[in-house]
Amino acid sequence: MNQPSETKSRDLFLEDEVNNFYLLREKSAHITKAARSATTANILAPMLCIPMFKDEVQPSHLELWLGYMFIMVMIRTWMIFRIEHEAEKIQDPKRNLNIVTWAVGIVGVGWGLGWILMAPDLLMVNRMIYVYMTTAAMISSMFAYSVNATTFYAFTLPIMIPSLSTVLWSVHIFPWPFSVGLASLYIVVLSIARNFSKIFENSVRLRFRNERLYQELATERDQSIAANVAKSKFIAVASHDLRQPMHAVNVYLELFNPENLPPLEKKSLTKIKNSITTLNAMFDSLLNISKLDADVMQVSQRPFRLEDLAYTIRDLVETKAHSKGLVFQTNAPDWVVHGDKLLLQQILSNLVSNAIQYTEAGEINIHFDTHLDCLSIEVRDTGCGIAAADQQQIFSQFFRADRTRALHDGLGLGLSIVKRLCDLIGAEIHVFSEIGQGARFVVNTPFLITQDAQETPRTKTTFTALHPHHSLSGKSIAVIEDNPVIVEAYRHTLASKGAHVQVLSEHTEELESQLETIDQIDCILCDFRLTNTTGDVLIEKIRESYNEEIPAIIVTADTSPTHINLFAKLNVQVLHKPISFHEIAQAIEKTITQQPSP
Repeated sequence: MNQPSETKSRDLFLEDEVNNFYLLREKSAHITKAARSATTANILAPMLCIPMFKDEVQPSHLELWLGYMFIMVMIRTWMIFRIEHEAEKIQDPKRNLNIVTWAVGIVGVGWGLGWILMAPDLLMVNRMIYVYMTTAAMISSMFAYSVNATTFYAFTLPIMIPSLSTVLWSVHIFPWPFSVGLASLYIVVLSIARNFSKIFENSVRLRFRNERLYQELATERDQSIAANVAKSKFIAVASHDLRQPMHAVNVYLELFNPENLPPLEKKSLTKIKNSITTLNAMFDSLLNISKLDADVMQVSQRPFRLEDLAYTIRDLVETKAHSKGLVFQTNAPDWVVHGDKLLLQQILSNLVSNAIQYTEAGEINIHFDTHLDCLSIEVRDTGCGIAAADQQQIFSQFFRADRTRALHDGLGLGLSIVKRLCDLIGAEIHVFSEIGQGARFVVNTPFLITQDAQETPRTKTTFTALHPHHSLSGKSIAVIEDNPVIVEAYRHTLASKGAHVQVLSEHTEELESQLETIDQIDCILCDFRLTNTTGDVLIEKIRESYNEEIPAIIVTADTSPTHINLFAKLNVQVLHKPISFHEIAQAIEKTITQQPSP
């Protein structure tokens, strides 16, 4: 029952022991350094007494005092310089303090002995000089030795007691008022020494406490960094391992022809495809996080028509909104925006998708406006709203409100990605919401807008192919894939669009032999992790063979920041599994045949 309290008491005891050790070590270092620096003064001071006192003091007394001081100063010097003076190197601070205490104590006794051997014979002027010398020694020791009471008293008391006792001697060394004044001075010295000692101890303890807090913070920081790295590695590994079977599921589902299935099986297949679509969206969120972690997203500053962005968003989300019976509305001002259209598109699509997910009835509205001559975007919905307590957390990774967790699927990354993208482009995002009253997200971007859109052409695209079902007609597509099922699916999908499919080997000799018989390759479609090599190596080899940077697409389940950077350097488009063959075909069409309209 008392084990926790006993453990805590033991920990506190050990902590006090450690603190006391470090305190003694600092005291030892401070006193030793001070004693070393005072060595010259300890040698010169007795020597100065020779010409000053030799004519007044009995020669035997002076020689006895000088002999004692010479021997003691030499012993003091030897003792002081044989011990360590750097705090970090002191192993036994108690022993060091004892040595320093003895070293300064024997010299203090020597100065006290001078009162007995020399003071009675000195004239008043020289007595005052001796008072000055011993008082100066005590005052210097007040700051040098007072951090350790034993050391301080070992030096000062042998001086104070004989000097104060002179008032009791039969020979009147000093008048009693002077002795009272001298006693008052000694009391002040002792008081200041005590206060200085407390200040020193408090400052050392405070420094140790700050160092311990800093170490604890550094440890927590390192643990946080390690946990974040572990999380990123886990996401990358888990994402890769899960994407492979998910991609296979997408492949096999596309091989089904729903028209050949009975109504019940057709309905079940539709539900399966919807579930797969949700899982694909989750993987896309993980991919976006990986891209942000990899720091491969760059902000461009190019003019684009805001109307084109609005049309793109509408095409992406309108069908999904209508499937839930929601009204989707957006204004489309004829403005030119100078900024990054793709990043804004991703921010908007995430915000609208989030609004659709949490809105069961009503409408989704995107409104474009200006804020300080820059583009401002507002996304408003009539959904369930966001509690005030959750509004500060919705932009955190993997956060999902408890109130709506069971109602919707997702990883809780959509708004986190929005916030990080806003930070990337230098935008501010604000949320305004009440429970049951919907939500309103406002994004104030730094992208300047102009009213005149005449100089910026529309970015609608056309395809060179005349027939939509043969958009790749006459194009030669090189396919490198080690899974025969996927190879056949590629061949079937691309051939249906009019492409000529060349299935290449990943083995070097066979690949070189194949390339000798192929006149032209318009696009390379390659898996990344093959049986014996990787896709980036083969793409570079093919490009070198044709001495041309042939457009290339890598399909992979690897979302690690390292490989995302690698693909960006190679100018290779990346498609991450799971992905449908329809999406792959679309990517190839855009890579080869998409051209800006004049």
